[in-house]
Amino acid sequence: MNILADKFAARLFRFKPFGKGADDPLSTLKSATRWADNLPTGDTLKSQHAVLKEVKRFNENLTELTKNRLSVLMLMDEKSATLQDTMVRQYLRNPRMSRAVERQSWHNIYALYWELARAYHAFILDFAYSAGKSPNESLIPLITLRAIHIFGLLLKWRAIRYLQSGERIWLRLHNLYRIAENEGFHQRKQKAYPDDNFESSCESAYLRILMLNLANSGTLYPRQIDLVDSWLENWHETMTLERQVNSSIHNFAIDLSADHGPRRVRNAADEKPMRFWSTAALLEQLKNIQIAIREGTSTAQLGLTDNVRTAESIELLEHLQRQWSALSSREQRRHPREPTKHIMDLTHGLGNIISQIKSVTSGAKLDNPYCISMPYAEEDDVSVYGFITERTLKRTESKNSMPSANSPDVESWVMHDESQSGYGSVVETRDKDWLRVGTLVATKPHAARNWRLGVIRRLSRISDESSSVGIEALSSTARLVMLHQTSSSSAYTVDGFDNSCVRLPLASLWLEGDDGAATLIIDSAHFQPGKVFEVQGLAKKQFVSLGYPIERSEGWMRIKAESVNS
Repeated sequence: MNILADKFAARLFRFKPFGKGADDPLSTLKSATRWADNLPTGDTLKSQHAVLKEVKRFNENLTELTKNRLSVLMLMDEKSATLQDTMVRQYLRNPRMSRAVERQSWHNIYALYWELARAYHAFILDFAYSAGKSPNESLIPLITLRAIHIFGLLLKWRAIRYLQSGERIWLRLHNLYRIAENEGFHQRKQKAYPDDNFESSCESAYLRILMLNLANSGTLYPRQIDLVDSWLENWHETMTLERQVNSSIHNFAIDLSADHGPRRVRNAADEKPMRFWSTAALLEQLKNIQIAIREGTSTAQLGLTDNVRTAESIELLEHLQRQWSALSSREQRRHPREPTKHIMDLTHGLGNIISQIKSVTSGAKLDNPYCISMPYAEEDDVSVYGFITERTLKRTESKNSMPSANSPDVESWVMHDESQSGYGSVVETRDKDWLRVGTLVATKPHAARNWRLGVIRRLSRISDESSSVGIEALSSTARLVMLHQTSSSSAYTVDGFDNSCVRLPLASLWLEGDDGAATLIIDSAHFQPGKVFEVQGLAKKQFVSLGYPIERSEGWMRIKAESVNS
């Protein structure tokens, strides 16, 4: 009877999700290694999906917290690192992907981080509840460091998509750090992964997450969030967490019992498990880095990576100094916001804005009938033939029709607050693939005529269907002008005639500040530093050269217009 019962139990065990059946790739460390080595090397997405599927299956049976299973989990984590890094780079380098593709890519990356974090969290909690009698005790410091790092990645990727923290991530993260403190290994330095170039501790990894959260105010691009995170690899060692507050030194605090991130030090509550730290040393380091950049030191030499522009580095460093400064010197709102509720028309993208402004100023004489948009097909015709062919004209006829306020490119937004420098609104985002920080927009009251330029500066997703949006309104009034090239370097001829000088002018927006300084907003694809254009559309013709960029984002850039002698 016992023999029959044993056979029956053995057969049942084979059908368990993580039994030692031959068809289970994660039954032992050896089989898991063999399975991971056979993943398709040329298909990152397929390999990542396979790892995600197995880690999900692993989490279906979190009651078996053996040392063998922990070794398998750590192996899957290590093997997935390269796959995740590849997908992250693809995501960050393609800001123009459609919402459907962006959503799928983000969910693929986030889902694997979540499953890994969930699995590590179970092993660490088992150790904490068993009062140190766990068979995994020797590995707890390492997997706690990994878990803190992965929970930080979850918060980072929610910030990249402008989502709230959710899923009690902050509380789980705080608990992991408290376990590290209670067991006394929170400051032990070690490599989280074999291929890491640096050692870190649970405390330094935790501080890195806290500082990245403080840096992000909903105004950074995804690439900038990732950039700050990489910079913090070299910066987080300048800070330590203290249990007792010193108001003359500490400027930030974290409540380990609350499901939210860090705050500036104000009124510390003695009954709460608070930790405090100072950013004075880090701010001094940032100041020295800025000085070195302005003196000509490359960003790579300063540890800021070699693929970031100098101007972008300086701008981002200034932002970090404001976000990480003391309460008395933090960034203040320039103008107070007042609650309001009124409908405004909004259009986005340089081409649509130019079209709407032209519809308002259609009586003005501009020297180009194609100023609504500059299709590359038309430019190619002019370059090759010296004129635009009838076939191209028919193909672009519908695009060049006069827009109106009822155009599908114009949306109606309800503004919920307003200040002298901009607006705030909550909008549905299901069909707004274009909605990103840095998008150029134009707004006007529904019954008004003239458009006012603005830039989306803040974005916070309330849910998949709605977002809170902050728009900064540019103070200068934009005028539509045409930029005519004054020279051409091409020597291409047709039937012995050089038609290279026949170029469609570039439709641009001209802005004049209160100090008389002029700037241009142009398509970033046409930017050439120092190139001279004849400006038509103003009171009198002017010649300007394209100066240094003041600001740039997807599809547009604002540059200084430097006057030159004709």
